[in-house]
Amino acid sequence: MNFFLVTILLICAFTVSCEKNDLKQATNEPIVSLNEEKKNTEIVLKLPLSEKKIIECNFPKEWNNLEEIDDTNPDFSIEKISKKGYDSIFYFIEKNIDDFYNSLNYNKKQAIDVSKNEAEILLKLYDSSVVLDSVYYVGTITKTPNYTLKLYKNGDKYKSMLGSENEKSSFNYLCLTTFNNQDVLIDSKIIYYNNYDDIQSYKRFFYIDENFKIYLSDFIVNELNTGILNKTNIEIDEKGFFNKK
Repeated sequence: MNFFLVTILLICAFTVSCEKNDLKQATNEPIVSLNEEKKNTEIVLKLPLSEKKIIECNFPKEWNNLEEIDDTNPDFSIEKISKKGYDSIFYFIEKNIDDFYNSLNYNKKQAIDVSKNEAEILLKLYDSSVVLDSVYYVGTITKTPNYTLKLYKNGDKYKSMLGSENEKSSFNYLCLTTFNNQDVLIDSKIIYYNNYDDIQSYKRFFYIDENFKIYLSDFIVNELNTGILNKTNIEIDEKGFFNKK
């Protein structure tokens, strides 16, 4: 066997060996299926979510409202607006969470009705003049083996009726929901609401931490004062139910 033939055989053997190693390496690499890829893209809302200041600030039972806040002033400071800063902190909480609410788009083809118990939370704040639209899918926060956590936002079905001679009022609100693996609703919880009434309005703000613990604070606001009505901490159990803690 001459030198040239030996060289050719060695090159061929080396090439086959490399191809086998490449194939072995490729088969050992994790393969992402289309379903896994789709599942990942469904998680569109990341935690923590909303405004952490609602758990960092120890609001008093009631405080006086500010007459005016100029947050465009470069010298503006939350702490210097008032002695304790409760009014200005509340202003920023409301502004930031309202901005978050307004930034959310929803899918009108995926609607659910809020449970009767949850709807009563808003309806009982006023009389029968309150009208509430259904809530529509915004996005998925997480998927666990037992449930999927999703966020829903109210629609504007009754917008044309508000402030009219019918004297109807309504709320902007967000609803957190859990669904089982068959996409059947397990439980729901209203985590945000705001009705912007000029005389007396009711507001709920929220914060969800990295461990899916939910912090809710309810406020009442009139022309002169703001007060806190309730503070509620909620955890989601293994079955997907919202439980007060």
